[in-house]
Amino acid sequence: MSFDQLMLSVAQRNELGELDFRENRYHFTIDGRIELTCFQANGRFYLHGVITSLPAGVSDQEKLLRELMKKNLGLSTTQRVILSIEPDQDALALHYTCGLQGLDEEVIEEVLSEFANNFEYYSNLINQDQLVMPLTPTMIMP
Repeated sequence: MSFDQLMLSVAQRNELGELDFRENRYHFTIDGRIELTCFQANGRFYLHGVITSLPAGVSDQEKLLRELMKKNLGLSTTQRVILSIEPDQDALALHYTCGLQGLDEEVIEEVLSEFANNFEYYSNLINQDQLVMPLTPTMIMP
């Protein structure tokens, strides 16, 4: 199955609505609040989502990044997402990548679920709502 067919199938199976395809990327929203893009390139699958803008002041940025890096270091052994800074947007983002070989609907759904959980975790951490991984996963399947 082609990558485009896989993405359309995943969108249909998980009621993600019509996928917006522009600039060689699929743009979609999970749970009405987590905006993501995904694409394929060089034999790999990529997933990307901007979490939030960085605070305006350098001191506030450093404080936030220091706290996030502490949490990220602990999670790096069990989670497959990468926390990064988007320099063009002055924002924090999450990334995920894996090989296209063996990629199917179930793998993409698992990746989307894990990504959404991590996205929510970092969003909550930034807002200081909680400091532990969510107990229940974000549901992307009906």
